[in-house]
Amino acid sequence: MFLSIEVTDFHNFSSPEYIYDFEVERYRSQEEKALNDLSDYLLDSSSTLDGDEIQKHLFPNKEVDIFLSHSHADADSVIRLAIALERKGLNVFIDSCVWGNAFDLLKDIDNKYCYDSSTSTYSYEKRNRSTSHAYMMLNTALHKMIDNCEVFLFLGTPNSVSVRQGIESQESVNSPWILSELALVQHIRRKTSYKQRLKSLTENLGMEAHQPVMDSLDVAYTKPDLDHKITSTALSNLLKLNYLNKVDVFERLYRHLNP
Repeated sequence: MFLSIEVTDFHNFSSPEYIYDFEVERYRSQEEKALNDLSDYLLDSSSTLDGDEIQKHLFPNKEVDIFLSHSHADADSVIRLAIALERKGLNVFIDSCVWGNAFDLLKDIDNKYCYDSSTSTYSYEKRNRSTSHAYMMLNTALHKMIDNCEVFLFLGTPNSVSVRQGIESQESVNSPWILSELALVQHIRRKTSYKQRLKSLTENLGMEAHQPVMDSLDVAYTKPDLDHKITSTALSNLLKLNYLNKVDVFERLYRHLNP
């Protein structure tokens, strides 16, 4: 990751280009990758699941320019932003597009390994273990995706950020997923910018560069700060511009953040 940015008022964001509802649904269906039968992920025909294979299926290794972190309640607006960014030639990853897959995975595991048909109940101890494994797989894979991206973009709305009662300046987040992502970007290694990496690559080659949400339990966590903040209006204005390529997109963004 090169840079982390918070859109402070994403609930006010409006895409400069019209995006149809069917485009949103098509994007969602393309990003949601259904898991195969659990038997396809067993190691040596035993009862041990291959966590690496499951992560590969949910998080294929691909180059990501922008990682979008957000509240599940803002999913439709986030997908519209992703479509607008991809129209500029950027590769976008939305964290919530895989959350559902992880929860489906957990449900399948629980039904197969934690359910007692004689009592029609689930084992509390087994469910604790299965939940820990599923969430750890999701968290580990999300961290890898953040590490590989150019820009981490956190989309702040009342659904994702709240002000603690009695402490006006103290913001908090209610989602453990968002907390994990924001905390990670404070400590993750910082890479050179996309343009610098591209320049280095072409110079080395001797060429010129061409162009489920936890609804039953609410817990508040102090919100970690990111490198920069930007308003929804500024983001929308940047999306109105025409760009030569993704390097041009990042250059304009970085100039806006560091005038």
